[in-house]
Amino acid sequence: MSSIVDRIVPKQRKMSTRVGGLLIIVGETMFLFSLLNFLMITRLQYYSSGDSFMRTLFPHYLFFLAALFIAAFIGMWLTYVYVFPSKQRFAQEQAIKDDRSPLYNKVLDIETEIEELKTAVIELSKKMDQMAEKDNR
Repeated sequence: MSSIVDRIVPKQRKMSTRVGGLLIIVGETMFLFSLLNFLMITRLQYYSSGDSFMRTLFPHYLFFLAALFIAAFIGMWLTYVYVFPSKQRFAQEQAIKDDRSPLYNKVLDIETEIEELKTAVIELSKKMDQMAEKDNR
């Protein structure tokens, strides 16, 4: 079974960071283009000759735009307060489930080692105290 998977899945290549960096930069800046598209679409919606509802509701385009930005801000606030924490917690719980995360497993191993070291230090400290008491007598 493993050999079939090895034949189908290509091996990853060692590469420079240029391609990955370029993709990350493009992905991170795409929201700027989305904002431009949003502005262009709002003008089309507001000045649409077949639908004057927006012009009736908002007498000026800037009022319409301000209302959209307020709605977007409320959406961003709700996302920040409720959605992000939930998604983050879900993702982290999924990552540590069934030994899926080698990093989490390593942290657990380190915690165990730290507890063992604490126990050893406490024992050494007790022995040193006992030796100091014997020397003082």
